[in-house]
Amino acid sequence: MKIVADENIPLVAHFFGNLGEIILKPGREIKREDLIDADILLVRAVTRVDKDLLQGTRVQFVGSPVSGMDHIDTRWLDSQGIRWAEASGCNADAVVEYVVCVAAALQLKKKVGVIGCGTIGARVVKTLTKLGFEVTQCDPIRAEQEEDFKSVGLSDLGDLDWITLHVPLTYDNHPTFHMIEKNFLQRQKKGCVLINAARGSVIDQEDLKKYGEHLDWCLDVFENEPNIDLEILKKAVIATPHIAGYSVQSKIRGIEMIYEKAVAMHIIPKTDISPALYPRKKLPKADALMIFNPLEYSNEVKKALLSREKTFDELRKAFNNRYEFQFIQWVPEGRETL
Repeated sequence: MKIVADENIPLVAHFFGNLGEIILKPGREIKREDLIDADILLVRAVTRVDKDLLQGTRVQFVGSPVSGMDHIDTRWLDSQGIRWAEASGCNADAVVEYVVCVAAALQLKKKVGVIGCGTIGARVVKTLTKLGFEVTQCDPIRAEQEEDFKSVGLSDLGDLDWITLHVPLTYDNHPTFHMIEKNFLQRQKKGCVLINAARGSVIDQEDLKKYGEHLDWCLDVFENEPNIDLEILKKAVIATPHIAGYSVQSKIRGIEMIYEKAVAMHIIPKTDISPALYPRKKLPKADALMIFNPLEYSNEVKKALLSREKTFDELRKAFNNRYEFQFIQWVPEGRETL
């Protein structure tokens, strides 16, 4: 068996190493020629998987250890009998905690709107409610499917202190492509904070520049990644390189989920491997910003990108030491060895 995988997916060898040959490549550089005699393809969101990439290859399974499948043409895969799996929810805790850290760093006020209340957005709502925020939910699909779900329409969102986006990128059935545009932006009050930890193209970036200057932008995702608009980067209060869902634990969880799904689908046999270890970290003070301070990190990102010292992908790859809250042990200073 031959497996081609994005080199930035951790623990591929741990979970798939007993199955055959593993070829690791940068995700943006995986080409059809690499897959002619491959059986399994493991990718992140930076690799577009469709007919152009896979036609004429031997690939029978595509696994993506991330949340969201807009980078994979699942309809074409289904038509060809190619099995696929994603890791929905693997990074939910990381995204929720990214939002919490942004709220802490900017000392955000009480009234918040959450757009998209699926796997991740619902957990954002639950966490912010527990923290005392007044949360308004906007999710038309859930509103149609769940009689008791309380949701307002996108056109009804206004008079909020901040808004956070958690929708997939879709083009039909309540499309989210460029859903944040001129009319929405003009309706929001001055100083409203707009967080996008979903997909870059959910926001029309040209409208954002023209009609959203009165808002404070906190952007983890951008259109045309990795070649992002530097004007938007400069004006953003917080700008991070698509790492809201990145944590030490979420990356392990993602590939573990793909392995388990591949076994369940009988794509691969269950192998005798040791359980993945989820590392923990000790810190001296119970403070979210000690774990991750998005303002400080944003300053580093802006400096590196605007000076061209590093690329978007280099920054993203180097972001590998953020721990989820549940894996932090709070130890009083001076007692770290206890």
